[in-house]
Amino acid sequence: MRYKILIVENDIIIAKDIKDTLNNMDLNVVKITSSHNETISFIKEDKVDLILMEINIKGGIDGIQSCNEINVKYNIPIIFITAHCDTETISLVKDSNAMCYLKKPFNYVDLLLNVFLILKRNSKQLKIIQKDIIFLKNNFKYYLKDRLLYNNHAETDLSKKEKEILFILCENKNSFVSYERLFENVWQDQDFCINKIRGSIFRLKHKLPLLGIINNKEYGYKIE
Repeated sequence: MRYKILIVENDIIIAKDIKDTLNNMDLNVVKITSSHNETISFIKEDKVDLILMEINIKGGIDGIQSCNEINVKYNIPIIFITAHCDTETISLVKDSNAMCYLKKPFNYVDLLLNVFLILKRNSKQLKIIQKDIIFLKNNFKYYLKDRLLYNNHAETDLSKKEKEILFILCENKNSFVSYERLFENVWQDQDFCINKIRGSIFRLKHKLPLLGIINNKEYGYKIE
């Protein structure tokens, strides 16, 4: 597996030097950006495993603010590489979501060691987290543990019944769940009423038409 790395750097000479070093170690630098907006535009379309970021970047949002937003929205680990080492910067870095801080000029051995250690650690954590994530069509993700549905990194607003319906459908992704089983899990001790299921599914499909819930008159409902 070749890890994909993004470099956010104002100095193109430094950026290309870092890129060559990483590529020579079988790491794949997929892009060099120089501002927060440019970085966000790229990672919205292309997944990366690690970002190397200068603090002093172009635009109104600096590297620390950019780091915190990216980490919260996209959960991508970030290493700061910067010449800034004043007390205020160190304090902001300490409270940021960055994984590491390297001061320019830096030792490339230190850079590579930190890159490989962070990628290895994050890869293990990702495997654990992904066991709890159900990947659905059209950029939907369902988190079984928290019973939350996300679309393009934004949580969808669901009622209690809708959450319970999605839980059992996602837990049995690609398999039909019978009307009886669905009703028993969602409405529990109430007398069976197929119209309650149909009404709730209809509202859910109307709210999220791209979610991909399929109905079969004989077998029930499933999600793909």
